[in-house]
Amino acid sequence: MPLRSVFWQKLRRPEIAAARDAGAVVLIPVGSTEQHGAHLPVDMDIAAATAVCVRAAEQVTEFPVLVAPPIWSGYSPHHMENPGTITLRHETFTALLTDVVDSIMHHGFRHLILINGHGGNVGHLAALANKLTTSGRPIAQTSWWNLVGDDFREILEGMLKGVGHACEAETSCYLALDPTGVDMNLAVQHEEASYIVPADEAIFRAAGMDFPAVFRAGSPGVHGDPTRATAEKGERILAIAASRLAAFIRAYRQIDLSQVPALFPE
Repeated sequence: MPLRSVFWQKLRRPEIAAARDAGAVVLIPVGSTEQHGAHLPVDMDIAAATAVCVRAAEQVTEFPVLVAPPIWSGYSPHHMENPGTITLRHETFTALLTDVVDSIMHHGFRHLILINGHGGNVGHLAALANKLTTSGRPIAQTSWWNLVGDDFREILEGMLKGVGHACEAETSCYLALDPTGVDMNLAVQHEEASYIVPADEAIFRAAGMDFPAVFRAGSPGVHGDPTRATAEKGERILAIAASRLAAFIRAYRQIDLSQVPALFPE
């Protein structure tokens, strides 16, 4: 029986149980609520992650795919000098996700995938997935832009051929999802790295080193060129990400996760 909705929170208890019994895969969108320049809404990251999950879930018709309630706040202290940002501490973020995963698994679901939409979450999610998996709770995770990969080069026109922040790619995606939320009159190009202190980006590139981006008060809050964004580009980006996620869902569900050992129990 097809689901009335792919959204976990829109289903009734017997429907969720039936989806579990049919071997459903559960997608968990993870994002943030944070400033995205002057032209984009602060829900950009979770909006994109959720959209990719929903589109992928709707493409898979052979078995149920549920989209869990989105995790709308993530790790964003590097945006806190600008209005609109709501951040969680690392400990809060990982504890929240652990409780969500454990709750879903408690009900008998085994194939869970975290789909991230915020760059500041990447390291935390990788570490959490490792911890959960080695404690007998295997979980897959990625950031939605990894699903697009090299296709960004054919779609984007600016210097940045991927996702920066409030950039051409992100702005295009929001234009495809909700153009009424975007004010292109306020979009500005800003390619410079947003270091916490003035620094020559070349010294980091030459050494293969990293230095966190911190969007200070008064900065444009942008990395990239949102002035080149279009809804058509956004639709292409979201379609590619969703199609590749759907393909992974089908393959991932074939893996037997019922006997994963607890290599390092908590």
